[in-house]
Amino acid sequence: MSLRGAILGFLSLEPTSGYTLKQRFDGSVRSFWSATQSQIYRELHALEREGLVEVEAVPGNGKPERKVYSLTKAGRAALQQWLGEPLEPLVLRHPMLLKLVFAANADPPALSGILEGYARGVAETRTEYAARLKDEAIFSLARSPREAAIWRLSIEHGVAWCDAELRWIERARTILARPAKGKGKTWSRKGK
Repeated sequence: MSLRGAILGFLSLEPTSGYTLKQRFDGSVRSFWSATQSQIYRELHALEREGLVEVEAVPGNGKPERKVYSLTKAGRAALQQWLGEPLEPLVLRHPMLLKLVFAANADPPALSGILEGYARGVAETRTEYAARLKDEAIFSLARSPREAAIWRLSIEHGVAWCDAELRWIERARTILARPAKGKGKTWSRKGK
């Protein structure tokens, strides 16, 4: 439901094509919600079937015509309904933590390398978020100073999340660099 809500939200800003919607996702909300081009088009087609969006073929001046989607009255009502619904529970899927849970017997340099690589990726993401905060094109679609402030806060959340991850990675690397004390226990199934 969140992808549907995000698409309705973007279309409430301005009518646009599926291609431009993908650019909007990548340029604004990607720090906390991503979508592929095929997911966006699949959802647009479903919204059109349900009468929540309408599509207009716009001549492309020598290029193929573009399909421009816009909200219907029912689409605006669906957006308002979605905004008023309770939040879905947050489900964290973290591939690095999943590896870490099973890495007690991993080679320490290899484990350090996993954490170092993850830190590089998080630092790159932080740099992207920080650049978005300075990109006025992102905020130019805001319909009010309050809306621009909300968008800015969402990007600042991405920066803060990266900062927290980087602090945690440094702590994990420090702890895991210490020599092991005592013998580790091995896990076995009872009776085997």
